Amino acid sequence: MSDRRKDHIKKARDFLDQAQSKVDSGSFAYLLESVSLRTHIDELETYEAIEDVGRTYELIDFRMIASKFEAGSVPLNVLAKAAEEIRKMVGYAALRFIQGGISRKRVPEALYEDLDLRLAGVLPGSSRLVIAAAAHRDLFDDGVAKRAIQRIMEVLETEGRGVDFLNSVADLGPSSAKSLREFLKVIRANDGALELTWKYAGREVRNWGASAKTVSDVTEALEHTELREKEKRLIEGKIEMLSKRERLQLRTREGEVIRVLFPKRLFSEVAELHLDQKVSLYCQVAVFENPHTSEISQHYELIEVRS
Repeated sequence: MSDRRKDHIKKARDFLDQAQSKVDSGSFAYLLESVSLRTHIDELETYEAIEDVGRTYELIDFRMIASKFEAGSVPLNVLAKAAEEIRKMVGYAALRFIQGGISRKRVPEALYEDLDLRLAGVLPGSSRLVIAAAAHRDLFDDGVAKRAIQRIMEVLETEGRGVDFLNSVADLGPSSAKSLREFLKVIRANDGALELTWKYAGREVRNWGASAKTVSDVTEALEHTELREKEKRLIEGKIEMLSKRERLQLRTREGEVIRVLFPKRLFSEVAELHLDQKVSLYCQVAVFENPHTSEISQHYELIEVRS
């Protein structure tokens, strides 16, 4: 517990003790003050509990802003729908990061157990769902939950526009993108705005704020985006770039530069490659298209390093 918050709670408890003694003597004014102090202490302890969780968990604060939520409460059906879509969104993003593949239909229960997704708190202002995912970060400050959340944030930060949006949706994967779309539809249905804050170890990692219009724009872009799996292809060329963010860049003999995503399961094989090396990569090729804007992005995902 932080010293500052500990001091606030101690002072509030001291005031509560004083007010309680007056309540016992029949003072109605002090009864009201006592109730207010108890509520304040509960809020402080709730915030502290969430911060304690955040030392070993990735925290994502979904602040849904709508007139319907201004009282600080959220309809139970909205909470249930939002929580379920967030669970699937993170689960499918994590599965794609680990295993790759475009059309995976089910997240293994073992992966959900590793993610240990929790509802850490429901806070006022307007309605805030604080979701926790077990960090399990390694010596390089990397982890599955971190990568899953990162890919979700990258889609949102494009605000549904441009080829960057299509590329980020391809990286996230169709199943996770579908759950992201369904979550945003819950907010859109309430004419709501959204602020999403990602924290780890007490520090803010990323923040994204969106007006009701932006929420609607991203939702609409996700609704229109289509995936077409084309073929599996052997690509030969020279490695121009190797990234820690699961990507490599290849220049073919014809001079075309191709960006290739690779899943965690292939990290060890890719780690043996080096810049300027000539390689043969067996890849899944897919096309993501937004017919509404006529934008198209071709996506390559590594299946196997052949040579």
